[in-house]
Amino acid sequence: MSKNFVVKGKAKIGIKWEKFEKNIVAGRKELAVERALSILGGNHKLKRYQIKIDSVEELPVSKQ
Repeated sequence: MSKNFVVKGKAKIGIKWEKFEKNIVAGRKELAVERALSILGGNHKLKRYQIKIDSVEELPVSKQ
């Protein structure tokens, strides 16, 4: 079952560390971190050592 996670951290873009926040759909917390690293690395040509993850939070599921 997929869950929604918010991954927050910093990435070295250019010469500055910039904050980011990504909403990720994944089955587990570890997979959400891997997906966030993959997205940032792919979009901004960053290596994993240029990305620092500060927190990963699971969002509550709203029943509608």
